[in-house]
Amino acid sequence: MPCSHHLIRTALLLLLMMSSAGHAAKTDVVVLINGNAVTGEIKRLEFGSLRYSTDSMGTVSIDWEDIVSVTSNQDLQIELTDGTRYFGKLLAPDDRFVVAIRTASQDLVLPADQIVRITPIDTAEHIWERFDGSFSFGVKAEKASDIVTSDLNADISYRTRKYLLGLKVSSSVTDQPEQVQPDGTVKGGTTARQNTELNYQRFRANRWFTDWFTRWERNDELGISSRIALGGALGRYLVQTNKNQFSITAGIQGAQTSYTGEDVGTTEGEGRIEFRYLRRNLVPETAITLTSTIYPLLEDPSTYRAETDIALRREFYKDLFWELNLGSSYISDPPTGAASSDYTITTSIGYSF
Repeated sequence: MPCSHHLIRTALLLLLMMSSAGHAAKTDVVVLINGNAVTGEIKRLEFGSLRYSTDSMGTVSIDWEDIVSVTSNQDLQIELTDGTRYFGKLLAPDDRFVVAIRTASQDLVLPADQIVRITPIDTAEHIWERFDGSFSFGVKAEKASDIVTSDLNADISYRTRKYLLGLKVSSSVTDQPEQVQPDGTVKGGTTARQNTELNYQRFRANRWFTDWFTRWERNDELGISSRIALGGALGRYLVQTNKNQFSITAGIQGAQTSYTGEDVGTTEGEGRIEFRYLRRNLVPETAITLTSTIYPLLEDPSTYRAETDIALRREFYKDLFWELNLGSSYISDPPTGAASSDYTITTSIGYSF
């Protein structure tokens, strides 16, 4: 019995400690442009939006341009537009629209508009706050032709001060009645354009990063039943502000492809050049993303594949958003009987967190 009493006391102590950690006092202070001072806890600053936890209002998003000053006793990582990172606490500044940082070796004051990201130093209680993501789903049915198209997209990332781990899933499936053509061929049935990608991005100095990735894709229109790729790339954020982000990566990958027709599957080495631009506005919360990727064949760069996606997203109610996505794919040497290009236009409703 003494042993069981000891276990009970230990369990109660652990619960008390967890409860105390979950309800730790919020001591950060944000002063807004209207003069109001709000006490809370910094969760994250990114793309000009400060996620801020308060006791009275819950977790809110504050436009960084509406903040006059901010102080915090937390250990934070502060990243500037040029990629420089500082680690320390935020002091009360003497002027408006500046941020005073106390690091282990120095105190410095920087204009607020030079800061593009603030994240708490990695601790157990912040693990779930480092997740970002969104899910969207759309269905389109045409009564006249009995064509039904369903679209599903998911984008989840986990970011720390040293690396970013990302997962992207996209699926567009079209069902239409099969029809016999005059030449005897059958068209219709189910066609799909799907891909899943997992990447690990390691942050380097001066906005450089390394990116390791693996990807699976299927595109019936282009005659690809399965393609599995694995590779790595070196990239750099050429532009990094509170509203705009533009990056370029270049690397190589190995790709194993099987086809829907009679063509024999291939295993090839490819280059991978990617351009990515993101613009985000807070009022109303809108994001435009452009991603263009080119895959030249290493043994013959004149043979290549290319993919481009443009997405427009607009929030309409508390993390719920409407999205319009335009996608295109091109292959310079398509498989026998397959098209050389494919495109999609989809609209969907989704949720971000």
